[in-house]
Amino acid sequence: MDKLLLAVKILIAALVLILVVQNIVMVEVRFLTWSLRLPMAILLVVIYLLGMLTGKSLWTLIRRLRSDRSRRPG
Repeated sequence: MDKLLLAVKILIAALVLILVVQNIVMVEVRFLTWSLRLPMAILLVVIYLLGMLTGKSLWTLIRRLRSDRSRRPG
């Protein structure tokens, strides 16, 4: 099982490396009056990390609401 997990980790690392190498082109990101130029690979990683953070926060909020609801007498 450990060898399988290691193989999956190596495969994911290789895919991420391929993604970075193939997406080094500079892109411009605009938001309201703010503008930023950065490599597309970095933009993808930032968006992915923001999505992870948002998903974790949302999941925590849902769990908290469910536990509050189950504690209410009724």
